[in-house]
Amino acid sequence: MKKKTVALLLSAAMLSGTIAGCGSGGSDSASGGGNDAGSVTEAVVDADGKVNGVMYETGLPLVDEGAYSFSIFCDDSSETGEFYMLDEFKNQTNVDVDLRIFPYETATERLNLDLNSGDYADLIGGWTLSDSMILTYGVGQGVFIPLEDYFAKYCPRITEILDLPGVREEMTAPDGHIYTIPYVCDDTTVNYSPFINGEWLKNVNMEMPTTTEEFEAVLQAFKDQDANGNGDPSDEIPFSADPNNKHIEAMTGWFGLPMDKQGVGIKDGKVTFAALSSTYREFLSWFNSLYEKGLVDVELYTQDSSTWEGKGSQDLYGVSIAYGSSEYSGIAQSTEKSKYDVLPVLNTDQGGIWLRATNGFSVYRTQAVVTDNAKNPEVICRWFDNAFQLENGIGCNRGPVGVVTFKEGDGYRSIDTTTLDEETQEKVSWSNLWPQSLPKYLPSGFEFIEDNPIYDEKKVVEQTYEEDLTDEIIPSYWVELDNIDRFSDISTMLQDYFDQQQAMFVTGELDVDDDAAWQAYVDGFYSLGLEDWLSMRGIDNVAE
Repeated sequence: MKKKTVALLLSAAMLSGTIAGCGSGGSDSASGGGNDAGSVTEAVVDADGKVNGVMYETGLPLVDEGAYSFSIFCDDSSETGEFYMLDEFKNQTNVDVDLRIFPYETATERLNLDLNSGDYADLIGGWTLSDSMILTYGVGQGVFIPLEDYFAKYCPRITEILDLPGVREEMTAPDGHIYTIPYVCDDTTVNYSPFINGEWLKNVNMEMPTTTEEFEAVLQAFKDQDANGNGDPSDEIPFSADPNNKHIEAMTGWFGLPMDKQGVGIKDGKVTFAALSSTYREFLSWFNSLYEKGLVDVELYTQDSSTWEGKGSQDLYGVSIAYGSSEYSGIAQSTEKSKYDVLPVLNTDQGGIWLRATNGFSVYRTQAVVTDNAKNPEVICRWFDNAFQLENGIGCNRGPVGVVTFKEGDGYRSIDTTTLDEETQEKVSWSNLWPQSLPKYLPSGFEFIEDNPIYDEKKVVEQTYEEDLTDEIIPSYWVELDNIDRFSDISTMLQDYFDQQQAMFVTGELDVDDDAAWQAYVDGFYSLGLEDWLSMRGIDNVAE
């Protein structure tokens, strides 16, 4: 594969101004080691309209019954591994899908084992992928194959998506190729955030906190009193967090320096490395004091998702960081607000601020790759192109047309699923529609007609936080091709170190207030290659 000498690539935002290599592929055509049919330019269409004797060039079904199957590896929280829309797509396309699904907690390890053994799926998708993997296994090794030629030839819907402002640039790797199927969607400006049990607040006769001092007082009241009203004043857990997305460091924003889970933050409008800052240290010291007082879940750094959710469903949490309160509370989303409230950004009168996650629209460029084990990759690409058609997108996002959603004039009405029988409700529940870690698509701004709309907790979060968010988001980036392996290795070491040290400071295994311990922590980052990592990411500022 031809490599171009490309400088470090940074995008100003997910959908604006990405500096990248050329748009669609230079002189190399897309091909993969497992693609027996050869490249797009070598494809042959026979008298029956089949490409390379397998896929119909246009229309549905894509293939004859039993003629083609492909495997998908992805992570998902589904209990059954069965998805309504996958069955629908089987009926539409005749393509069989072998879904290899793993919980997020184990998916990364399993994927690494698969890649090392060579026994990996035809398509790899989900949150386990990363930019570094695209660069390593795509640009560097050719395990992930370029897809832009397949898109241009066979995928009009995906081509439309790539032609949206900034999308093609965001998707294009430094060598000019596109290695992933786009996942483009409206997105929240606030990612994970704390939710507080409003019922507990009433039970302990306290108001919504606005400062860290008031917050600590509320947590203490949750601990000391029978906040959940079950007669046991000792079972309350004042504070916890999603095990897979703790985002504890995000609360450093309450002290004036918002940051992400890699330790990168925004200060004075500029991207900075915040994990070594005195502000982060101040936050850790405060949060450790909460832990020492018994106000923080003792299993914060050891529990898995099922444990976190189990305790939440027993009404044991006063506050928890989550994407939404229904993820741990056991309270299903409904037309009515639950007992959980949005905890506002604290200390706003003293510079408290929260990191803006997106500008309201995101391009996820690492959600699905086709590997060189796949035969006839054009079928996989067209399969996703069909999945992105409007009514299929509606099915994946809200529910199948004719069951949960119905065409009405120029729009689509979404019914209350509780009006359906229990078996159908289960089949068309959101988590059973489609593997939610895989790409899906609805046009920006698409809204359903609803008689009884679900209470939009996320919109309330966005409205509550909007005035207290950073103006900027942390931009995406690419690294130089020659730095792929080193960047990936350093990234893994730094992330593991950051997570480990945070846990030790919070739980008191290390004393964050001890200068020698803090200096050892700082030195540890540099010994792992922090300076090179920052240079490769294009970050030239380390917050003090």
